[in-house]
Amino acid sequence: MEMRHVSRHYARRSWHHSGHYKRRFPKLSAICDVKSHLVLGGHVDRGPKPDVVEFPELMRQALSRHGVKTVLGDPGYESERAHVLCREELGVESIFPTTVRGKKRHDGRPRAIRSRWRRRLKRYFPRKRYGQRWQIETVFSMVKRNLGSALKARKPYSLNREVILKLIVHNLMVLKRRLPCFQRSRTATIICPSRLSPLPPLPPRPS
Repeated sequence: MEMRHVSRHYARRSWHHSGHYKRRFPKLSAICDVKSHLVLGGHVDRGPKPDVVEFPELMRQALSRHGVKTVLGDPGYESERAHVLCREELGVESIFPTTVRGKKRHDGRPRAIRSRWRRRLKRYFPRKRYGQRWQIETVFSMVKRNLGSALKARKPYSLNREVILKLIVHNLMVLKRRLPCFQRSRTATIICPSRLSPLPPLPPRPS
């Protein structure tokens, strides 16, 4: 999300707006349903920050609102702890590309991956199924095109609240467009508005 109507790239490259360049920015992490494009969970923080830190909160939000069998994520969420949380504790299949980390061996070859789930996905990675991960990029594009990427608030609490409200409005827009056609078909599946709890809860007001 942008703090101003001028993009971060333009503010960084332009001398006229260089004084407005911010190294920290509102960072939105979200999880969505690939079929309906409904946002099941969202977390607002300040970037830059590793994505894997926010992953447990996203999974708890998603499972509290809808059943999830498989979760797809970019390499930023890839870690053995995330795989253990999904596969062993929550019963959800996790698919993240395994990244090579650490220094190479003395012969120049990458070090062996010793953790269980990361090694398994390194050997047998379902590329066809992983292609659906790009649906979350479609959701981000929908939110920015329909509701705007620039935020009007300035204080941290107001910024977080504005981003969450954008996600709630996005879900309402998706339900308004899809619900009439799903009412005519008994085989289609979608989250009913009555089952969709407020997504996600607004951050508490600072004391």
